[in-house]
Amino acid sequence: MNSDAYHAFMLDHVSGALSDDMALAAELHILLSESGKSTADIWQSTRDVIGQLEGQSCMVEHDRLPEALELARGEFDMVPWKKGLSGVHYAKRGKGKGKLMRLDPGQSAPEHSHSALEATVVLEGQFEDGHGVYQRGDLVLGRPGVRHRPAAYGNDMCICYVAQDALSFWRFS
Repeated sequence: MNSDAYHAFMLDHVSGALSDDMALAAELHILLSESGKSTADIWQSTRDVIGQLEGQSCMVEHDRLPEALELARGEFDMVPWKKGLSGVHYAKRGKGKGKLMRLDPGQSAPEHSHSALEATVVLEGQFEDGHGVYQRGDLVLGRPGVRHRPAAYGNDMCICYVAQDALSFWRFS
């Protein structure tokens, strides 16, 4: 993953600049990944110091935490999955365009790209996309125009949270 894009994404999260769907992806990454928590802590501390130097309060409410905690529990048995044209199963989450994606063992989606920034967080199993293999808690940022082929890795089903944000794509491309 592009380190600059990752740090820009996490900084945008702690400053409250991400859309709701993207903020949920960041919260999941922070909850499920030690590196996500560490990175968020660093950017939070940096933001607080800069705010103190400028005499400003830096409290940002992350109202996506309850939903992130619910998804992190991994109770996906009652999710109303719908099979897409590619055979991949999806389920809408919340009010935005964020969704759950389920890849059964050995299943992959066709190779494709997006016109918007895509954030994928692995919730269960393992995921590969032609650029790497990712585990529970990993955050994958798919930049616009970059081709990938999402697939379950190994012998287990993979469930991910996926969000897109066309308005953020220029900052992370």
